[in-house]
Amino acid sequence: MKAAFFAIALLVSTPSLAQAPATHAYTVATTTIADLLDKPALKAIFAKHLPGLANNERINEGRALTLADLVQYVPEQVTPEKLAAIDAELKVLPPQ
Repeated sequence: MKAAFFAIALLVSTPSLAQAPATHAYTVATTTIADLLDKPALKAIFAKHLPGLANNERINEGRALTLADLVQYVPEQVTPEKLAAIDAELKVLPPQ
């Protein structure tokens, strides 16, 4: 009984054991175009890999979309290779 109580107390008092592992804040599947445009570090990555798209005058029309969503509209620009490169850079950024 004491062992079970100790184990529960340890889990509750040690957040790293009690919580699920942290997820990446930014990914091409979940980060919106709005965030990519409005947050300087994210915009730099977006513009580095997709300058024609990041600076397109109509990009604001897709602010609610993600880069993964844009594949259907501009597959020749948003390629799997570019998505992978962008995703790798986004995942190492701390939340902003």
